[in-house]
Amino acid sequence: MVIELIQEDTVPANVSILDDIHGMVHDRRSIEPAKNHLPSEELQRYTGNPVLRPIPEHPWESKYVLNAGSIRLGRKVYLLYRAYGDDSISRIGLATSNDGFSFNERLENPIFEPVCETEKRGCEDPRLALLGDQIYMTYTAYDGVVAQVALASISMEDFIAYRWNSWQRLGLFLPGQMDKDAVIFPEAFNGMIGIIHRIEPHIWITFSSDLRCPWPSKCHKILAIPSEGTEWDSKKIGAGAQPIKTKYGWLLITHGVDHHNVYLLGVMVLDLDNPSKLIYRSPNFVLEPTTEWELGNNNESWVPNVVFTCGALPTENGKNILESDDELIVYYGGADTVMNIATAKIGDLIPYEIRDSASPFFAAA
Repeated sequence: MVIELIQEDTVPANVSILDDIHGMVHDRRSIEPAKNHLPSEELQRYTGNPVLRPIPEHPWESKYVLNAGSIRLGRKVYLLYRAYGDDSISRIGLATSNDGFSFNERLENPIFEPVCETEKRGCEDPRLALLGDQIYMTYTAYDGVVAQVALASISMEDFIAYRWNSWQRLGLFLPGQMDKDAVIFPEAFNGMIGIIHRIEPHIWITFSSDLRCPWPSKCHKILAIPSEGTEWDSKKIGAGAQPIKTKYGWLLITHGVDHHNVYLLGVMVLDLDNPSKLIYRSPNFVLEPTTEWELGNNNESWVPNVVFTCGALPTENGKNILESDDELIVYYGGADTVMNIATAKIGDLIPYEIRDSASPFFAAA
C-alpha cells in the first residue's frame, strides 16, 4: 500500500501509514522548518565541466554517468559514480584524481554491480562514509519496481588495493520500504550511529548502536519536510552529499524538487552534537539547472532539468572540521547524464548569522 501511495505521489495525505510502520506518530506542526530570510550564496561551477562523460566503448557506461559519491584517502580523491549502459542496468564505476578536479584515472570495469534480485536493475547513487578503517557505502537497490536503501562495506586497505571482490553486502536498510538518499554520519554520537534517509517526500534521521541491516524500524524521526506552495523544494526533498563537519554544525547539501520536476540543490545545517536538531535551512537554492549539461536535450541526456549530488569534499586535504574560509568541492550529476563540479566556501553556504554563536538567531535555534 505504501509503495502504491508513493508512486501516486499521495504520501503526504497518508503519513499515518508511514507512522504505523515506524511505530510513532508525528505532529507535522512540531517539525521546525528552520527557514528564514538568510540566504546562502550560490555554488560556483567549475570551468572544466563536465569532468566525466559516458564512454561509448564501455558497454556498461556507454549512455550516462551520474550521481557520484566521493572520498579522500591520503592525497587521492576517489569518485564512485553511477553508470548506465547498453543493458539499461546501473553499476558503479571508479575515477580518481590527485587534486579533486582533474580525473586522470578511470577503471575499465565497474567496481560494484548487481548480484541479487532486489538490485537486478541497478545499484544506484552511492554515498560513502569512513568509520574507523572501514568504508561504508549506502546505495539504492532497484529491482525495476521498488527502490530501497542498501548498505555495503569494504576495508580501506582492500579499497586502496582495488580488491573489489572484498565488498561485503550488509543487506537492505528497511526491507520492503521504498526509500532512497541515505547518508551515514562519519562519526558516532554517544556511541550511536546516525543515518539520514528519504521516505518520500520528507528527510528522516535515525540512530542505532551498531551499523547493521535490517535497521531497527523504530526511532526514525522526520528531520525536514518539503516547503509549502510552489517553492523550489515543495514537491520532495532529500539528502545529497554525505554530512560535512564544520565548526558551525553538520553541513548537508540537499536536493529539492519543484512541481515542474526540476531538481535543485540547497543547504541545511544540523547541530554538531545532536544532528536531529535542524539549525538552518536555506530559503533559496544554491544551484539550479541552467547550462546545457544540466538542462539536457532529447538526443543525448537522460532526465532534463537536473542537478543532483551524492558527494562533496573539502578542497584542502587533512582538515577534520571546516571553517568559513575553507572551500568545498561538490560533485553533481547534470541531466542524469554527465558528472560536474561546483565549489563554494563554507562561509558562503552558511550565513554569518548562523556561524556567529553570539547572534540572536543562533541563540534562538
